[in-house]
Amino acid sequence: MTDQRLTSDSPSAGFPVAFSATVVDVAAPPEDGPVLLRRAAARLASAASPPDTPVLTDGELTLWLEPGLRAAMFLATEMPPGASGIPLLRLHLRLSGRSDSSAASLTRWAEIWHRQPLSGFEMERLAGELPLMNATVDRLRHDKPLAGHALLVTGHFLTDLVHLVACLGALGAPLEAMTVLRKDYAYQWRHRVYGHLEEWGVTIADATDFAAVREHGLRAQRADLRCLALDDGGYVAPNLLDLTRARVPAGAWAGVVEQTMSGIYKLQGRASELPFPVFSVAQSRLKGRIESYWIADKAVTTALSLLPAPKIEGQPALVIGYGNVGAQIAEILTRRRMRVAVHDADILRLIDAHEKGYVTALDLAELLADHGPLLVFGVTGRTSMSVREFSALRRPVHLASVSSRDIEFDLPALDALCSPQEDPRPAETQSPARTYRMPGGVDVTVLAGGRPVNFFETDSISNLHSDLVYAGMLTGACAVATEAAPPGLDAAWADAILEKSGLLQDYYLRYGP
Repeated sequence: MTDQRLTSDSPSAGFPVAFSATVVDVAAPPEDGPVLLRRAAARLASAASPPDTPVLTDGELTLWLEPGLRAAMFLATEMPPGASGIPLLRLHLRLSGRSDSSAASLTRWAEIWHRQPLSGFEMERLAGELPLMNATVDRLRHDKPLAGHALLVTGHFLTDLVHLVACLGALGAPLEAMTVLRKDYAYQWRHRVYGHLEEWGVTIADATDFAAVREHGLRAQRADLRCLALDDGGYVAPNLLDLTRARVPAGAWAGVVEQTMSGIYKLQGRASELPFPVFSVAQSRLKGRIESYWIADKAVTTALSLLPAPKIEGQPALVIGYGNVGAQIAEILTRRRMRVAVHDADILRLIDAHEKGYVTALDLAELLADHGPLLVFGVTGRTSMSVREFSALRRPVHLASVSSRDIEFDLPALDALCSPQEDPRPAETQSPARTYRMPGGVDVTVLAGGRPVNFFETDSISNLHSDLVYAGMLTGACAVATEAAPPGLDAAWADAILEKSGLLQDYYLRYGP
């Protein structure tokens, strides 16, 4: 959204006027444009205070959003080059008002404007990018295995999430009983994903809103539905265990499907408390052997693009966490001719890394001091570096997280040790990294602000890649809903279900020889 100051000859002449403009591009036929514009205007009107009705004035729809703040909306069409292709319908919003209109207010209205649901053409294109999910639905939809279940889904607000929710609905899950917990990343399509789910009647809450899980369970209980979660990062099962321990009712739960190792780690030492099965896509061979390379490749490519040093060959790098993704990162860095060290708290993984030729040590702080990495990847799904490790650094270093949240590096501890360095460049050219100067003068640069580099300024891996894991989660959800599995965490059960489901055969036939 752009923002500039100007003067006006409107009835409020004599007062400075704030002007802000934003646009939403929708791929749709031109004849859909007027309807889309009216619906977008209606969204703003419903949120206006006091309520107002859009008025057609000089080819634009106008309305007052709040005292002193006026919205003008109009439509433009951008035709694609050549005779083929669907045009872009550009929905324009201009906000104008007194100069004391707050930036927060302007941003709020712009976000509502951007909550434009996906068009029919965009949904059709999206479905075409996710063939494995479609095939999974076709295999299972006849029996509507998710009927009678209130689904709770934790997810990144990417377009593939919209198709996942559509697939859950096709398998029988009522959308009006569904809750989506939003993971807050600045994805390009996040507002449009929000708007589409909102139009379907899905309840949306923040993933860090711990009350949302219990509220979902109680709503489901009132509707006589069992709950089932598709989780991404351990936001659900540990929360439910805490509620159970505190004897706080949270509805009836059939089980949880978990796709991240950080979510599995949160259950360590508590698996015996689980009153329901946890279907671990995270530990499955499907995810470990196929998806890990995609994540590792994206993480390395992005991290290297953020480094100021143009030459990385011969430079030392360190990978903390030698699991499926960490092992792939170490291999990719070696192919890039970096000198790679590895650390893992699991002694068997550490032995494996050592025997593959990587520099290793039992103590991470000693390894950091001796190896002196230019670049460190944190791939543990937990906090891998804190005060002791930061204090061991002997040269400028760049930290890249590959966990699903900003937990790999203890940033509060880094804040306490030293102050962030000011970036002298203009705001529009500043780096997205955060640099800290240690008391001894060593600069520590946290790439992407500590968030996962594989999610930085992108929609992570492509839909064609996320398709496989989401199809596995759909398969797991149907198994949890229909099979008599014992409570607890049994990775072998999940592997058996996934490998007999036909999903891997689908993948091989589509992408194999």
